[in-house]
Amino acid sequence: MFAEKPFKPLTQFCREYDLPKTTVYRDCKRLGIDTSNGLDDEAIARLKLEYGIEDKTENKPEPTAIAPQVAQVTVESGNHRIVLRSPELPQNYSLEALRTSDEVSIEDPLAVAEQFLQVADQITDAMQQDLAAREARLRQTQQAKEAIAQKAQHLHLEKRLYQERANLLNSALSQETAALQTALGAVQDLGKPAAGDSGASP
Repeated sequence: MFAEKPFKPLTQFCREYDLPKTTVYRDCKRLGIDTSNGLDDEAIARLKLEYGIEDKTENKPEPTAIAPQVAQVTVESGNHRIVLRSPELPQNYSLEALRTSDEVSIEDPLAVAEQFLQVADQITDAMQQDLAAREARLRQTQQAKEAIAQKAQHLHLEKRLYQERANLLNSALSQETAALQTALGAVQDLGKPAAGDSGASP
């Protein structure tokens, strides 16, 4: 049986082809590529086709190495040998003893990054909508101010004209009333006193 080829980590693939990891992760989800165990040859081929990547070493014959000429040398081992029994190596190994500190990591950092990008987009949209609403209210307020200012100026002019006209009318009315009273006084002087008036002449 042939040994299965190892999966290439997503991080290594992105580093080899200088690609942003978040974008590649998002495209893998869109293409239905499972990245939990890394990328197999088929997934790598699909991504290369997706990004238009061509390996520089493809279809190029490797240079033929020229074997150096080595002189024939005969070496005798001699008879003084001590043969030791092959030691038995353990079948299980642990890298824990090689580490001096604990690892602190997020379970799925790419999923967290995806959530952050979505939240950031929503916040940005909300801020843009709020600014648009404020700009609309500013324009409406400016329009209202201009309309009121024009009407206030017209009202001020009308008020001044009213005051002048009212003063003239009051003066004219007062003069006419005085003249009327004078005319009535002349007629009243000619009138006969009413009966029973103690002040009347016989």
